[in-house]
Amino acid sequence: MLAFLLDQSLGLFFLYVVFDNIDALAGFSQYEVFLMYGIGQIPKGIDHLIFDNIWLLPRRIREGNVDRYLLRPINPLFSFLVERFQPDAFGEIILGIAISTYCFVFGGITFSFIKILGLTAMILTSVFIFTAVKLITASVAFWVKDSAQLMQISYELNDYSRYPLNIFPKPLRFIMTFIIPFALVAYYPALYLLGKQTFFGVIGLLVPVTLALCLIAVLLWKRGLKRYESAGS
Repeated sequence: MLAFLLDQSLGLFFLYVVFDNIDALAGFSQYEVFLMYGIGQIPKGIDHLIFDNIWLLPRRIREGNVDRYLLRPINPLFSFLVERFQPDAFGEIILGIAISTYCFVFGGITFSFIKILGLTAMILTSVFIFTAVKLITASVAFWVKDSAQLMQISYELNDYSRYPLNIFPKPLRFIMTFIIPFALVAYYPALYLLGKQTFFGVIGLLVPVTLALCLIAVLLWKRGLKRYESAGS
């Protein structure tokens, strides 16, 4: 937990160095960008806490260890997802809550009980964006045997969600909103808290994209299971 806390704090330190040299980034103040960073850490940490086992799927496929999920009298995907619990993820969650609270208190960002409820709904929904992206890229291993690098590359796009979306070129904005939609994890919820977007404007985009991504992930998993060859001989 301490290691993850320190690791994520380095990203925050980088933002601090940036704002030590500029007053605003694409019209967003230091506290507003820090708020994006803080919000983004919470769903990422929850996903890490509960669904981190997905990172092991490529290795399970190579070693022929997916068999044990197929032999259990419960849904194989459910059995696989809940197999491991990662308490070190509390480092990310605690940091995210601490940064967000700091921005509210010292950044002059107004909030209300209704906004916190809305943000909670967005965070719980966006957890499944991380889960779905990992499951999609991990399931590719059913065909190529090792998709760990693909998982890492796609997952690291999350680092860009710490910054205002409008600093990036249009193709990357589209990818981060609809294809690998990490912008929906931090940027759009932050806009809602800052009064720059309505609740229904954000949730109306977040829910359909998340559901579509989860559906693709489950379908790819099921198709991959049909291609699974076990350990062989």
